[in-house]
Amino acid sequence: MSEASVRVSSEFGPVLPRPRFDVLVAHGYTASQVNALSVFAARECNWVNGMEMTHRALTAWSAIAEHLQLAPLRPEETELIAIGWKAIKTQHHHDLKTRGLAGKDKALLSRAFVRYWNSVSAPTYSPEDMIVDRLALAQIWRALLPTQREVLHALADYEDRHVAARALGMSTAAFGSALNRARYAFFELWHQHETPSKMWGADRPGSRHQNPMFLLRQRRRKAEKRAAQPATGPKATIGRPRRDLGVSDAELLDRHESGESLTSLGRVFGACRDVIKIRIDSARNERDTTPA
Repeated sequence: MSEASVRVSSEFGPVLPRPRFDVLVAHGYTASQVNALSVFAARECNWVNGMEMTHRALTAWSAIAEHLQLAPLRPEETELIAIGWKAIKTQHHHDLKTRGLAGKDKALLSRAFVRYWNSVSAPTYSPEDMIVDRLALAQIWRALLPTQREVLHALADYEDRHVAARALGMSTAAFGSALNRARYAFFELWHQHETPSKMWGADRPGSRHQNPMFLLRQRRRKAEKRAAQPATGPKATIGRPRRDLGVSDAELLDRHESGESLTSLGRVFGACRDVIKIRIDSARNERDTTPA
């Protein structure tokens, strides 16, 4: 892509100022070429239409220039454009998150964003929201059925569906069904006299959990459980157990060196040629490594 094919201005007006000196950046790319690639990435990045054009170009320019400085080999122009696109997309996501619009529905402000700015922008701090939430939680908890409270309490204690199900003497499927019913009952009471919201959140039970403290506690529990178990016999081997051919590997090696082929040995002992070869190679390696 030549510099002439990509203008440093568009229908939106000037995008990036032309460099005063066309210095070499890295890997043969000059400052003007970096500008041209950045502008091209900004103009062709059509999935961030809400992002101002100059902001796109500057974001792409920073990413492309940094990649050129760190790349061990000369990157292609298409690779640099892709680097610019990725940086623009990431920056666009951060901009939306800063404005409270990072949820699935980009037209709605996130509740955490509204809660924070309502508290910060208020003339004086008020604990009203926290008091209301705590009172509502206590009232809803008392209104739930005992079985629903039991399921929610077990999940909060063990932080793992499988462990919580075992503690309650339930199967994992039955526990999941009971947990869903308890959550729906909680939502109906929380949105009383309103239309209940859809189930939301990122429930990652068991090993798919992403909370680092949960994973650390889980790893410690497993280590303590392994340490408490007494050692019983040799460790189990991975894969299928070794098949008994009724003859030692050393004897197979002797017969093969005496002139019998792998195929004939396999026919005699009822094994395929590859199995016989592996046994013979193992015996030969053991013989070669054993001191005389």
